[in-house]
Amino acid sequence: MTDAGGPFTSILVPYDGSEPARTALALALAIARPGTTLTVLNVVDEAPLMAQSSTTVMAFDPAPLFEALDAEARTLMADAIARCAAAKVTPSTAIVHDGHVPGILAAATERACDLIVMGTHARTGLARIFLGSTTAGVLQSSNVPVLTTHALDTVVGHPFATVLVAVDESDACNAALTLALRVANAFASHVVVTNVADTTRRSDEAATYGFNPGPLEQDRERESAGIVATALAQAHVAPASVDVALVEGRPARAILDAASDARAGAIVMGTHGRSGVRRMFLGSVAEAVVREAPIPVLVVRKRDA
Repeated sequence: MTDAGGPFTSILVPYDGSEPARTALALALAIARPGTTLTVLNVVDEAPLMAQSSTTVMAFDPAPLFEALDAEARTLMADAIARCAAAKVTPSTAIVHDGHVPGILAAATERACDLIVMGTHARTGLARIFLGSTTAGVLQSSNVPVLTTHALDTVVGHPFATVLVAVDESDACNAALTLALRVANAFASHVVVTNVADTTRRSDEAATYGFNPGPLEQDRERESAGIVATALAQAHVAPASVDVALVEGRPARAILDAASDARAGAIVMGTHGRSGVRRMFLGSVAEAVVREAPIPVLVVRKRDA
């Protein structure tokens, strides 16, 4: 049975008119459920222009350019509204004057959003831009999940038909599994749970020192199976209701390969883990997956996401 209300009640889409932003808006429209509030945001960052206008060498009156930025923001909002209308959705819109990252985060807080959907690249020029650094900043600081997408992503009618969720023993990954299950309940998704055994260092050491890594790899496989079993038990999930993929290699690459093998339409993962013998998913891994994944990636940063 699916959840008619969906796992997200208020979705924020930063919009600059670029291809990634249009893809993000299409993705948000695809996952919005009845009763979901969709907010399209444009951030006008006036700080660089103000700094340039005040220099002694290039001092000028920035007012006309400020007006041009605001006019472009209104044009972009009109474009977003038209795209939403084509999907029979009436969005809320907002234009804010702030830095990219703080503007997005503040809007998400003020509007009680429980999901941010954004593209990971944008074009240059006068139009307001949301570059990879902006996405990284939002991923690092957002208290709500962030769903990222590339311009080349294909937005299908059911982007969550098959979902791959990466788990370890961290709170963030436990939260990612919980959210993936909520998504699955809403979209009747097929869930694949994976844990990565990072064997790259062990293989290098075996080659250097001449020992057989086989027994250690068997221990690691049992440990991976135990991590997944514990995660499922904590989430009150019957193991038979999901598929499990235990993979080896460099974490980011292994997650991407597992998603490809599962033909997943989205990846769900946490951004932090703990150090030690057990495999962890640090921010660098999440960023690498976001950067390289050809499918949307839903990133959960906090336990209470």
